[in-house]
Amino acid sequence: MKCVAYGETHPGYVRSNNEDAFLWLPEANLAVVADGMAGHRFGELASAIATNTIRRFYSSDELDHLLIGQFARAKRAGLEPRPLPYDQFKLRRAMEEANLAIFNTARRNPQYDTMGTTIVGLSFGDKSAYVAHVGDSRIYRFRKGTLEQITKDHSLFNEYVRMNLVRSEDADSFPLKNVVVRAMGLQEAVAADTAMKSVRDGDEFLLCSDGLSDYVPAAQIESAMAQDGDPEAQVKRLLALALQAGGPDNVTALVVRLEDE
Repeated sequence: MKCVAYGETHPGYVRSNNEDAFLWLPEANLAVVADGMAGHRFGELASAIATNTIRRFYSSDELDHLLIGQFARAKRAGLEPRPLPYDQFKLRRAMEEANLAIFNTARRNPQYDTMGTTIVGLSFGDKSAYVAHVGDSRIYRFRKGTLEQITKDHSLFNEYVRMNLVRSEDADSFPLKNVVVRAMGLQEAVAADTAMKSVRDGDEFLLCSDGLSDYVPAAQIESAMAQDGDPEAQVKRLLALALQAGGPDNVTALVVRLEDE
C-alpha cells in the first residue's frame, strides 16, 4: 500500500499565534500533530521542538542502526512486558526523545519553564498502523464510511470516568473537560500510549488538534471525511468547519489515505 497525505494548520480567529505543528515524512510513512499548550508559556516552541526532534530521529540512518541494536537487546533481555514490533518500538522511542528535548531546553533556559505540548504520531508498516500519543490531540480511523476514535484523551475527565466519579456521557457538563493530565516536556520522562492497528486498502487516518475535535462534532467530521475528494479536500473541509464554529483555537488536521499500489 502507498500513503497519500495532506496536512494544514490555521491559527483560528481568536489567538494571535499558532501553537500547533504537524509533520508528514513520506519516506518514513510518518505523520505527527502537536498542540502546544496555551495554558503554559511557549507552547509554540514546544510543539516545534517535538516535531523537529521526531523528524531528525526518523531521518538519521546512523540512529536507526543504533535503535535496531537497542531493540534486539531489549527483546533478548525480556525488558518489554510484551513483544513489540520494531516500528512501534521506534515510534515510542521518538516520542521519548521529543519529550526529553523539550524538557532539556526548558531546563537550560528558565524562561521556557513549564512549556509543553500534546502530540499524536502515526507510522505505517506491513499491513499495520502504529499509534502513539500523549495528551488530548487525537487520531481517528475512517473506514467504509465510519469514523472511529483510536486514541483516548489523557484528560482529567477521562480520569474521573476511570475512577467512576462521573459518567462518560457527562462530558459536555464537566467543568474541566479540557484539562490534560499528561503532556510532553513537563517531566524528564513521559509515558506515551502506543497501539498497533490493522489497516485495509482505502482506510484513512485523521490526526488533529483539539481545535477541531472540541468544536466540530464527530458526526460532522465523519460527514466531511465521507464526501468526495482527496485528503487535501477533506482537510480543507474540516478546517472550514472549525472556523465556522468561531475558530476559538488553533486548528490542525492531517489526513493519510492508504491506497493499493
